[in-house]
Amino acid sequence: MKVFASALLSLLALAMLAACSGDDVADDPKLSDQGKEVVKAVGGPFTADEFSKFLADLPKVPGLTVKTAQDASDASGAAMSAEVKSAIKSLGWDEDRFLYIYSHAMTMANLDQMQRMTAQMQDQFKDMPDEQRKAMEQMLSQQVGGQLNAVQAEVDKQVPASEQAIVRDHMGELMKTMGMR
Repeated sequence: MKVFASALLSLLALAMLAACSGDDVADDPKLSDQGKEVVKAVGGPFTADEFSKFLADLPKVPGLTVKTAQDASDASGAAMSAEVKSAIKSLGWDEDRFLYIYSHAMTMANLDQMQRMTAQMQDQFKDMPDEQRKAMEQMLSQQVGGQLNAVQAEVDKQVPASEQAIVRDHMGELMKTMGMR
């Protein structure tokens, strides 16, 4: 009877896990239908543990970080693609899953860079005379702020909120791994 109860509890736990991963995408109000389809096609949103493994393996894949891209700059695009696929598979990854995580990580890294540049520009205004500072802040808000909001809205349509949070929590490590900081 104990074996039956354990098996039943295990099945229940697996069913709940499967349901949770699907609900994470289905319940994300900003994620577009296309975004949801992509997430489901690659097995659901990635987890923090999976992202940590991705960060550990990323430098081992040629051409996907600043350093490995520089090291491989003499290779042709086709050879590079085969080399990348081979490296991903040799690390035990499903190629689509790895590239999905890479794509969402790079999307978040680009958004982070835009946010940092905006903050730096705003910081430069602090020493300006009041009137000039206000005019520059207004211009920045209208031009860059609008672009930043549009980019964030597009990210929200394509990258599940749970993944955005994971990448933000590991942004420093991602940027260091990528060779961007």
